[in-house]
Formats: sequence, structure tokens, C-alpha cells
Amino acid sequence: MRLTLLIILGFFVIAGGTFFWMRQVTLEDVGRQYSQAAEEPLVDTAHLLASLLEQDIVDGRIKPERFRNAFRDANRREFEAHIYALVKNRIATSIYVLDANGLVVFDSEGLREGQDFSGYRDYRLTIKGGYGARASRTDPNDPRTTVFHVAAPVTWQGDIIGVLTVMRSETAMAPFAEETRDRLTWAALRAAAVITVLGALWTYWLVSPIGSLTSYARSVRNGVRTVTRPAAGHAELRLLRDAVEEMRLELEGRQYVENYVQALTHELKSPLAAIRGASELLTEASMPEEKRGRFLANIRAETERCDALIRGLLRLAALETRQDLDHREPVDLAALAREELSLITPRCTGKSMALSSHGLDEPAMVNGDSLVLGLALRNVLSNAVDFSPQGGTLTVTLTRESSSEAPWICLTVSDTGPGFPDYALTRAFERFFSLKHEATGRKGTGLGLCLAKEAVELHRGTVGIRNRVEGGAAVTISLPSEAA
Repeated sequence: MRLTLLIILGFFVIAGGTFFWMRQVTLEDVGRQYSQAAEEPLVDTAHLLASLLEQDIVDGRIKPERFRNAFRDANRREFEAHIYALVKNRIATSIYVLDANGLVVFDSEGLREGQDFSGYRDYRLTIKGGYGARASRTDPNDPRTTVFHVAAPVTWQGDIIGVLTVMRSETAMAPFAEETRDRLTWAALRAAAVITVLGALWTYWLVSPIGSLTSYARSVRNGVRTVTRPAAGHAELRLLRDAVEEMRLELEGRQYVENYVQALTHELKSPLAAIRGASELLTEASMPEEKRGRFLANIRAETERCDALIRGLLRLAALETRQDLDHREPVDLAALAREELSLITPRCTGKSMALSSHGLDEPAMVNGDSLVLGLALRNVLSNAVDFSPQGGTLTVTLTRESSSEAPWICLTVSDTGPGFPDYALTRAFERFFSLKHEATGRKGTGLGLCLAKEAVELHRGTVGIRNRVEGGAAVTISLPSEAA
């Protein structure tokens, strides 16, 4: 699983768990807070009603008849009160009155008169001058049946002769508590969602440079030379990026030197062996002059090949060790192609070859280094001339192509030579890979197309090769236009 997804999931679990715990704690506290809020007005109500009841005491005896009539009339009232989401149409408050012995002398609901409540907490504390209150369930297994009781003393001539208790069921406050719980739940869910989204965005912002570094490392592994180092953003990631880059350059340098020496050694073996063999034979005094001249020509040819190999490798090394161009400037690819064609014309004339060009009359601007691009064109043209037959044709065509991303300029060099065998098409740009020339039977250095490929890729371009249906091969250099 990807690091980004793991962090987001972990953040979601932590945030969700935290909000769930906060929700549970808050919801449990809601009921307690509503109970406390409900108890305070019950205290006022109990004392007010107790004071009214004291007006009807005769000779120390409680006379609740007026209370009985008042509650009977009140319960008969028809009303409809809209309290936010609650519609109230009945009185939810009840009272009962106890005498000095704890017997119920009045019950507004008419259910408890004559019962002994002396064992209840509201009576025991209040009759002694304390604050009596209790919460009792009518169904011990159902917390929703809780009824709150708040008592006040009934006094006569300074003595407590009874207790008045106000009752209110929890169900009367349940709608408010449930609404609050629902609001808190949805608020917690919304907050968790917002924090999760913000956390995901924050996480993506933090770890996205890691993805850029990964893509950069893969591009380097795949041999992409012109990839741009990513902007890591954070100090730690910048240090990691720079450390990876330094390590890559160090390892790449060591590997390059090793490969360079191995390749040079391998390629020089053949011409050196030919030179050594020819020189040994030349020591024979009886060798005819004609044969001696042929061996001397072989030595010169192999010496020139060694020189070409060394010069080609030096150019290739200069290109391969560069991560990017030192400077870029507008280059007219059409003018550059005309210049390179003029330089190779003498070789074409020597082979009686015809030169043809198309699309080179109008400027074709690209961004790059004219010297490096000239090297690429020179090697492609030289390769085409080398493999063209006597009296063949060399054609250079410049076209412009548009894509969804940017316009491109394509330069195609076509010849009328034998073309490439199928197996060679995929290896044409490999270092030291070369085919024998039909005319001489000798191989080239195998560096020309490799040099061209390195030069073009430094310009963020591509090189392709194909066999033409009518015969010969075509090499196409594609470069992004300066307008891109």
C-alpha cells in the first residue's frame, strides 16, 4: 500500500476515533447537563408552591383542597405551545404533599394519596431542614422512565410540618436532549470529514515530493538523460534529493569509466591485432612490393580506424557525461541542415551521389546548442553516405508536426542503400554496433548514430530509424519547436 494512502487512512482512523470518543463523552454529558438545568427551576417551583400551600394551613393542619382544584382545572386546559421543535399541549409537572409523618395527603395525579413516602430521600432530608431531591425510575431497567423529584419544606409557625415535592419526568426534556445529541453528532461528523479532507490535502502536499523523487529516480534508472531534478520543497526532502543525486553521479561516474575502458579495450583489439599481424609480415624481406603496399594500406586503414574510435569515444564521453546543455539559444535547424549538407557534398560527389532537400527554405527554430545539433546531423548524414551505393541518392526532408502538447520539427535523412536487417533496427543506436559496408567489407566505428542519439536527447528530442519501402533507410530527428 502506498505511503500516502497509509498516512491518510491512519489520519482518518485517528481523527475518527478521537471524534467518536469526544462524541460519546459529550453525549453522556448532555443528559447530565439537562438534568442539572431542569433541577434548578424545580427548586423555585417547589418553594413557590410550598409558600402558597402554607396560606391554607389551619391549626397546623395542611388543607390541600385549593391545590386539588387548581391542578384539576389546569390539567383541563387546552393549549398548544411550540417550543422550537417541541409541541407542548399538556402539563408535564406534578406534585405531591406529605405530612410530618411522610404520608401523602395530596397527589396532583391522584395516584399516591395515603401512601407512606417517609422512606424516600426527598422527605427524609427536607423534614430535617436539608435539601431533598431524588431521581427515581418507574421501570428500574429503563433509564428513560427517570422522574426527578425536588422537595421544599411546608412550615407553620417556624416548624416544618410537611413536605411538598415537585415531580418532572425525563421524557419531558428528552426532545431537547435528543435534538442536542443529533446536532452534536452531525457537527462531529462534519468536523471529522473536514479535518480528514484537510489532513489528506496536507498529507498529499507533504508526500507528493516523494513521488517526484521516485519518478526522477526511475527516469535516471531508465537512462533518461535530460530529466529535471524535482523541487523537493521541504528541507529534509531536499537533503534526500541532493544525497541521492550525489550518490547517483558518483556511482554513474565509476560505472561509466569502467564501461568506457572495457568498450575501448574491446574495440581496439581488432585493429591492433591487424596492425600487429601486418607489421610482422612486413619484416619478411622476400615479400613482393605489391603485397607489401597492401599490408601498409591495411595498417594505415586500421590506424585511421583507431584514431576515429578514440575521437568518437571522446565526443561520446563529452555528451554522455553531460546532464543538460550548458546554454540554449534559438537555432535555425533548416539553416544548420543546409550548412551540414554543403560540408558533406564533396563526399557525395566522390560517390556520384545525388543530393535532394525539401522544406529547408523556411526557418525552423528550435532551442539548443548549434554545435551539438550540428554534430548530430553530421553523423547521421555521414552514416547515410557511408552506406549508400555508388550513384545513390541522399534526401533531407524537414517537416513540422503538431501534437496535443506542443509543435515539433522533424528532420528526416533518407538514403538508397541496403537498409537495416530487422535485428539491427533495435540495435542501431547501441555503442559500437555497426554493419559491414558492402563496398569495402569493413565496419565503421559504431559511434555515429549513438552520438546523434545522445546529442538529440540532450535537446529533449527523439531519434527514430526505419527501412523505406522503396529501399534504403530513413533516420528521423524530432525536436520541440522553439514556440513550445
